[in-house]
Amino acid sequence: MATYQYNGDEVRVFPTLGLTLKSGDTFDSTEDIISADVTLASTSKKSAPTVVPVSEPTSEPTPEPSAAPDTTQGA
Repeated sequence: MATYQYNGDEVRVFPTLGLTLKSGDTFDSTEDIISADVTLASTSKKSAPTVVPVSEPTSEPTPEPSAAPDTTQGA
């Protein structure tokens, strides 16, 4: 959606938009507006959220021991 600004000297009626604007007024429109004394103020295109694929592990992970092995047992 784009935001437009009316910069004319007089009050102006835009019947197709249902707007009556004074100088400096801004309005949003999904349509491209081409008219005297109307300038593009900003655009805000909402993009789709980025989807990051989650890769599945190809093999089972090797479990880590919870404690160091006791090599002195049975000696």
